[in-house]
Amino acid sequence: MSTVLWVKLGSKGSSRVPCEKKVIEFPRLKELLNGFGKVRTRKAKTEEAKAEVDEVPQYHSSRFCRPGRVSSHGEPLLGLSSSRRTRPMLAREVAQRQLRSELPKEEANEPEPPRKARRLTAQVARPGTSSALRVRESALFRPVRAVGTVIDSLPLSLQTLGDASFVSVSVGRGFQVFECDKLRLAYIGPRLNEKIRAITTVGETVITALKLDIVVWHRVTEIGRLRGHHSSATVLCPLGSSFLISAAGSEVIVWPLTELGSEKATAEDGVVAPLGRLNLGEFGAVTCVRHPPTYLHKVLIAGSTGGMELWNVRSRERIHTFKSHLGQAQLSGAVGITSMMEAPNVLDVVAVGFASGRICMMNVREDRVLFEFNQAQGRVTCLAFRSDDSAKPNLVSGCSTGEFAVWDLETRRLVELHERAHKGPVNSAVFLPKEPLLLTSGSDNAVRMWIFDTADGLARYLKGRCGCPGPARKIQFYGEGDKELLVAGGFQRMGYLSKISFIQDQQNREYSQASLKKISGGIPHKDWLPPVVDMAACQVRHFDWPCVVTAHDGLPCAVTWSPSHAALAQTVLVPPRALNGDSPVCSVAISSCGNYCVLGLENLDGKGGLSQQDSFGVKVAKRAPTAKAPPPPPKAHSGRVCGVVITTTAQVVSAATHPKDCQLKLWKLSTHEALASIPLASKNRPEKPSCLLIRSLGALIAASLDDGTLPVADLNGMSVVRSFDCGVPATDISFTSDGRWLAASLRDGGLRIFDLPAARCIDSFVFSQPALGLCFSHSGAFLMTTHAKNNAIQVWANKFLFDPSLAAPLLRPEPEAPINIEEPGCSAEEEDEVAPAQEAETKTTELASSTEPLETSLLTLSDVPPAKVLATLHLDLVKERNKLAEPPKPLPNAPFFLPTAHEGVTPRFAAPLGEEEGAEGEEAKGKELPGRPSLLETLQADARSELSEGLPFQRLLRKRLFDKALQHLKAQTPSGVHLAIEELGPLANGDVDELRAGLEFFQHHMSKSHFADEVQAYLSLFLSAHGEEIAMAEDLRSLCAQLGATQERSWSSLAARCQKARCFLGMLTQTQSQW
Repeated sequence: MSTVLWVKLGSKGSSRVPCEKKVIEFPRLKELLNGFGKVRTRKAKTEEAKAEVDEVPQYHSSRFCRPGRVSSHGEPLLGLSSSRRTRPMLAREVAQRQLRSELPKEEANEPEPPRKARRLTAQVARPGTSSALRVRESALFRPVRAVGTVIDSLPLSLQTLGDASFVSVSVGRGFQVFECDKLRLAYIGPRLNEKIRAITTVGETVITALKLDIVVWHRVTEIGRLRGHHSSATVLCPLGSSFLISAAGSEVIVWPLTELGSEKATAEDGVVAPLGRLNLGEFGAVTCVRHPPTYLHKVLIAGSTGGMELWNVRSRERIHTFKSHLGQAQLSGAVGITSMMEAPNVLDVVAVGFASGRICMMNVREDRVLFEFNQAQGRVTCLAFRSDDSAKPNLVSGCSTGEFAVWDLETRRLVELHERAHKGPVNSAVFLPKEPLLLTSGSDNAVRMWIFDTADGLARYLKGRCGCPGPARKIQFYGEGDKELLVAGGFQRMGYLSKISFIQDQQNREYSQASLKKISGGIPHKDWLPPVVDMAACQVRHFDWPCVVTAHDGLPCAVTWSPSHAALAQTVLVPPRALNGDSPVCSVAISSCGNYCVLGLENLDGKGGLSQQDSFGVKVAKRAPTAKAPPPPPKAHSGRVCGVVITTTAQVVSAATHPKDCQLKLWKLSTHEALASIPLASKNRPEKPSCLLIRSLGALIAASLDDGTLPVADLNGMSVVRSFDCGVPATDISFTSDGRWLAASLRDGGLRIFDLPAARCIDSFVFSQPALGLCFSHSGAFLMTTHAKNNAIQVWANKFLFDPSLAAPLLRPEPEAPINIEEPGCSAEEEDEVAPAQEAETKTTELASSTEPLETSLLTLSDVPPAKVLATLHLDLVKERNKLAEPPKPLPNAPFFLPTAHEGVTPRFAAPLGEEEGAEGEEAKGKELPGRPSLLETLQADARSELSEGLPFQRLLRKRLFDKALQHLKAQTPSGVHLAIEELGPLANGDVDELRAGLEFFQHHMSKSHFADEVQAYLSLFLSAHGEEIAMAEDLRSLCAQLGATQERSWSSLAARCQKARCFLGMLTQTQSQW
């Protein structure tokens, strides 16, 4: 039972009318399955109330075939639209009957709340936290979300709610909902602890298939769970709001959606049992399940072996097995059905796509093939019918090569083959109802909308949303703040460069490569660039010239990009071929001024060995013409240059992969001469490792060796100051902006965080797929990771910046084993068992806060907020800031609450008291009780006694109770502190002894070294208020001199200790310039 507050909503405001009613919390199917945001008229609501759950409109053939529109074979044409009635998801009478059946007899007769209140109230209990939301987190980082991802390889699901259309897409461990009008995000689903295997929508709810369970979501709230599969379900097909069909291989289960939220499901933690299973026999793996219109409780099931059957899901009986679609395809052996779609406007017609590229149009009522198409591009990945009124009947089929084909169903021929619609296979295609708009999604992490509005009826690109087409190898924050990311990588041997917004996903865009055909030489590919192997950028020259340089796999040059135009520039950086021929560029670096770019090359002979020395060349983007050309760059290394860095001091640092050249070399940027070298390999190890990559931050250079060592070198000290043994080579390295933490992603999927000043590992966790790229945000609040076989950029939040209650990382023990992030989180029972242990560990590591000084030579601060101390010191500024701009003006009219009287119909103000009442009041005022003092006399007597004894702070100083006097000041407001300190001395009806006691008060507390910040603030106010009086008395001047000497000793001792510790750490770590 529950109590509900009914609320009446208006257009300009809301007026609340409380009305307590006892209602049972019945399933919210009426509200969730009917769809959110649906605007329905009263007439439509009345029609829905009369409809049953399984009621199907009776269609007439004349509504689907226009007069005179038949084919040459006498068959009705496809694609002729009609105004079908929208089937209601759930009838009002069914919900009312369900409510009355669940209510007890004594409560069923109770009066119901008002109809408007009953319609506006959500009668569903708020469920607990879903087990799918329990995710693992490490000691330092917590998973937040994924950016740069729009859709994975699963097909999208379209749902029309009223006049609006929404599309739900899967993004790995979560889902997103876009509104189709502008392809903007409606909302983002929660982050799950398992990957989504299939997704579909029913009204307002989103249904996702996880590893073994099928979870039903209303936005981010789990409202039910379907459990019964022995393997992961890959196909989901809803039948209205009554049933759901799920298939995992050859296992097909029927689920009753009407039991979601029922008492039986609530008693079992929201788990709904299956209604039954379909015994397919030797059918093979199920690939498609579709529900044809007007087929009550019936679905078409197709498999990978080419079988196709019609089943009744309510009785769970096989009705018919189709054989006409096999035909000659059975002889070729390629009969696997990959896609299937029913015609929206013609009854009994279904399009079936095969793995061989064959498309057949079937009449399922007669088990007859009407006609066929042959897609030369191979496998049919998806099918979609066009349903707008003023359109030719078209069928769209997706290809595995990235194109989609448009077929004319009247002439039965191919109209258009749209090339390069996606970079990978087209996974899904769907037409918006009654609109010439086509939505397609592909494996390149993109959703695109096409419109058929040209004169010849062809499709053109309208808008879309894209992310990273493939796994990102290089990521870097671009610009000021944590707003934009530059992402580079490759997908199916095609390179890309994208801008990913950290704020709004609709600002994501992939840089255009249209100017690639205009580049004259140096690039053999004219369609797409090869995958990116290295990237460098400098936002200083954002509007001056192309300031992003990328190196691509196998290209003997580096290409430039313009972030301001979001496109590839025609400027190509080609090293002198006289030095190394056509050696591929493998690493790039840009100076901080944006004028110079350094390229690292690799040079291999025909046998695949290293025969010649590599070199690096300097390219000047904007340089005045000179009479004399610069000298050629010198030979640099004995192997492939794995990394180059340009420091702020105009020095070039480079490293190579050859084992005999495992060192950092420093070069002068202007003259190309060698300056010094820093060996990276340890002298204690007999083997000779090779360097894989280098990263820099200021004067610190971190390198990754193939033996799993991470040396960190200091360019100022010209030596290796830190060395960490990971056991596995690192794929990428990243510094925090302050240089305190170093993150390294390992080839075995691990990721470790090192604290450089402490020289220890503070966090370690592992992924199922290795992290290819790492990047810390400028603020240090987030860590970005990119992974193999994943297009998303995972965002991890630094818990110690968002949760100050956690203990410092260095106070925790060093992790013994990495935490597996991919595993699900703890259950509720495990959390109850782990919580006491975590609390005990937290208690041992928490810092004890105390105002008692640890030693008299040290200063201990107070426990008050710093804002209160600053307000006490600068009270005059606070008052000036809070002062009113002008005094308040009196009200022009009399108050509305004055009593009024009427003379006829004319109102007038009534006198507050009559003459008789006023006379009686004056007589009562003159009478006084004999023998008792008046209230005024009592207050005056108390004030004279307090003035004679002094204020509380004065009395405590006279009695030399200095500790109580400090507690009195701490309890006062800033204005009270000023009043207490200023009311001392001869000018406040006191004597000089009060000032002497005040100086002794500060001498007492400064010798104890406690509440240092508050005592200093009070001392500043005391000297400002009574400085002239103290300067006139000789004994007070001597006390001030003693007070100054005490303060000088305490601060000198503390400064000497801090300087000693700083010098010791600087000498020990050889990083004097960094810390």
